[in-house]
Amino acid sequence: MIADWDIDVIVRLVAAAVLGALIGWERELMNRSAGLRTHILVSLGSALFTILSLTAFREVGKVNDPARIAAQVVSGIGFLGAGTILKHGATVRGLTSAATLWVVAAIGMAAGSACYVGALATTLIALLTLVSLRMLEQDLGAHHYLHLEFTLERRSKQIKEIKKLFADLNISTIKFDVHKEGDHSLVSATISVPDLINPLTLVEKLNDLGIQNAEVSS
Repeated sequence: MIADWDIDVIVRLVAAAVLGALIGWERELMNRSAGLRTHILVSLGSALFTILSLTAFREVGKVNDPARIAAQVVSGIGFLGAGTILKHGATVRGLTSAATLWVVAAIGMAAGSACYVGALATTLIALLTLVSLRMLEQDLGAHHYLHLEFTLERRSKQIKEIKKLFADLNISTIKFDVHKEGDHSLVSATISVPDLINPLTLVEKLNDLGIQNAEVSS
């Protein structure tokens, strides 16, 4: 028969996994490197470490420090967060995922110590922050930088078409260098693109204009 304490431990672990999954699912939908499984495991592991810190290492007749292991979770989660932060050209990506991993660790610790209200409230606030601010950023037109290279055959006409395309897509031109090479012109450009625009979509639209060998990089 399962003891009441064992049931309590299971409840804490399940709560941590479920709450971590909620935040992980949002990251999964955004196609981030730290997604559903990563957030579940971080929250679950943090909960178990907290349970162990509170119960497993008590010694009769001695003063124990229940925060000793839990404190290592707070500092130790940094290595996972650092692994999600990557530099893409002029932009740095992964900071939000690193922050969610840090928050999920705290949620797991809260669930592990049976602080369910705090764990649930933090989960809801984190989700509200991620979703609502992402929508706000989209409304404000958040941009990222891309490097674009392609070949032109009809230089003057195609440049006008490209500028019109950029204007229609709310793309700002940071640098636009044109180099003559035989019958063709090679273009190297740095552009500021709204986050909602997929680079592959931009390449397809350039191809529709007859632009050859269009390549996009971060």
